[in-house]
Amino acid sequence: MVKSFNGVLSKENVSLKKFNTFRVNAKALEFYMPETINGFIDLIKYLNDNNKRYMILGGGSNILFLDKVIEFPIIYMGFFSRIEHTSHNILAYSGAKVSDVVKYAYKNAFTGLEFLSGLPGTIGGAAYMNARCYEHSVSEFIDKVGIIDDNIEYMHINVEDCEYAYKRSIFQYKKYIIVDVRFKLNKGSKKLIKPEMKKFYKDRKNKNQFKYPSAGSTFLNDYETNMIAGKVIDSINMRNVRVGGAMVSPYHANFIINYNNATGRDILNLMRKVREEVYNQKGITLNAEVRIISNDENEKF
Repeated sequence: MVKSFNGVLSKENVSLKKFNTFRVNAKALEFYMPETINGFIDLIKYLNDNNKRYMILGGGSNILFLDKVIEFPIIYMGFFSRIEHTSHNILAYSGAKVSDVVKYAYKNAFTGLEFLSGLPGTIGGAAYMNARCYEHSVSEFIDKVGIIDDNIEYMHINVEDCEYAYKRSIFQYKKYIIVDVRFKLNKGSKKLIKPEMKKFYKDRKNKNQFKYPSAGSTFLNDYETNMIAGKVIDSINMRNVRVGGAMVSPYHANFIINYNNATGRDILNLMRKVREEVYNQKGITLNAEVRIISNDENEKF
């Protein structure tokens, strides 16, 4: 039974298929959608006071639901999507789509975020994962992050305190919830920004990144050893390998796609198969970029 809070919409038995980019069928027994920070804080306090596990859900672009029914509350940040700016900054709330922030930056002649064109997910998720593509990380352009901290208080922390590294951040192990992200950007020429946006979007499209549901890159690269996961997987000819409805993409070896109504378990088993084959043939241990979401907290990749 969902609980009511001022400033929070709540529903029961919500399909999560459209809320994850793998398009895996799953259902949330409790689904909350905060509309105000005060309502959000009240919700978090209630869940913490009652020792209830919960999950913050943004664009669902880097997660894998394993269970058909999710037994713990899901908090969807889609209504926290406002975007605004000053002369040198853009403030985007965590539920804002990455694509909308990139378009907003272009509209207001801010340059720097063009490399994110076509990237799925939300700004909160991008800040959480320190999204990286085309040799840039989103943290390069972040000034401050607004959070609800472990005392359930709203505050801002500087980018230096976010402990950003390759696809890593403090948010992945601290109980901080991202509310908004402030970007430090330079003004540029819209005539120059637009072609850059088109270039990155076209590159993603040409690589067929939008053809099948996926979470993007499945495994992490290791730049210290110059290990590029996609190249390693390619070297042992694993494109098109399938488990159930999941398949290693024929277009990019580091993408696992939902080829034919894959379950979360299909995708996880294929991830494990790829990891096992890479280790057996190359002696390399792949680490997952995708977060596994399961009722069993001990379920790991």
